[in-house]
Amino acid sequence: MKINVKCFASLSTDDTCRHDQLRSITLGGDSATVGNLIKQVRLPEEEIATVFVNGRRSGIDSRLSDGDRVAFVPAVGGM
Repeated sequence: MKINVKCFASLSTDDTCRHDQLRSITLGGDSATVGNLIKQVRLPEEEIATVFVNGRRSGIDSRLSDGDRVAFVPAVGGM
């Protein structure tokens, strides 16, 4: 299944996850969780303050579906 990912601020890098465009990531059905997506795009989990799935706050254990949009946000200035 395809998951669309964006990373913001310090989590944004050119080779794994960007802030200015969606990146499409393929996950297997059994591994389709936010936590496994974090591992696949090689993000430092301890630096992620908020996760949004389809515009709604979500958690690490949340299951993902084909076509979901996931955004990762680090702690920034008082978050």
